[in-house]
Amino acid sequence: MNALTPIKSAWKSAQLLIAFHRNKDGRRRQDPRLWSPKNGVAGVTDDPKAKESVLVVRGHGDAGDVQIKLHPDKIILRRDPEAIGWSGLQVDHYGVRVLVGDVWITVQADGSIKREVEGAADDESWLEADGSYIRIAPEVEINVAGDGSRMTRRTKGRLDMIDDEGSVSRRRKPSDRPLVREAMARLSDE
Repeated sequence: MNALTPIKSAWKSAQLLIAFHRNKDGRRRQDPRLWSPKNGVAGVTDDPKAKESVLVVRGHGDAGDVQIKLHPDKIILRRDPEAIGWSGLQVDHYGVRVLVGDVWITVQADGSIKREVEGAADDESWLEADGSYIRIAPEVEINVAGDGSRMTRRTKGRLDMIDDEGSVSRRRKPSDRPLVREAMARLSDE
């Protein structure tokens, strides 16, 4: 391999810590109490909101420091959003999620990929395991078959479709059935 720039080590140290999020009387702490176990072993507890095991990896330069949190059902990696590239990563039985900027990319166990914008629950895209693509946003729904044989695009006022029999582009009446996003049940804010 020919490298154009010298390769440097990204990490310079690692420290195992146990974060106690509650006092002995059970009250939640403002900031966790951090303790480094003397024998270098930390258990993974069933309630990470009370106590959690954390490995803090210190980085060189732009690499940034990384916190590796060990939960009973997942592993979470976090680093400062100012660092280069990703700022969050979560690995569990269902897949791998990566946070880049304000976008979560999830590779699920079946091979499908989901894209969702943090803070915009009505803006999602999927690349299914069979190759089909689905995009649901407030203004549009797009569906492309995995083999490319059918493409549809729906908006409030228009339906466009291309398939092996030709193409259709027509205006929709406002009383037609709502877009998928509009018909979904919502949780109340109460």
